[in-house]
Amino acid sequence: MALFWLSLALSVFVVIASLVLTTLRGLELFRAFKQMAAAVGEGLDRIGRSSDRIERHLSLAAEGGTRLDVSLARLRSSRARLNVQRAALADVRASLGRITGLAPRK
Repeated sequence: MALFWLSLALSVFVVIASLVLTTLRGLELFRAFKQMAAAVGEGLDRIGRSSDRIERHLSLAAEGGTRLDVSLARLRSSRARLNVQRAALADVRASLGRITGLAPRK
């Protein structure tokens, strides 16, 4: 009969010890999950901030591209006027060259 009580006590002890161990491991798992969730949340926040910055940079680049297109159009217009003026100046120089070519040189 003593062996029965001893085995019963040992069984109860093993059950209680396994419950305590399972509870401790469960708490450990829960804490690890909370840490992982916090790390994932921080990572997602960082990604969100980065994507906001990227979006802002892209909008500034698009705005800069629009300004660049306007500036390029003005540059093309100015270059066209410059080419006309250079052609007119070349015509004048050619005409003056013909006139000064008739005058004797020393």
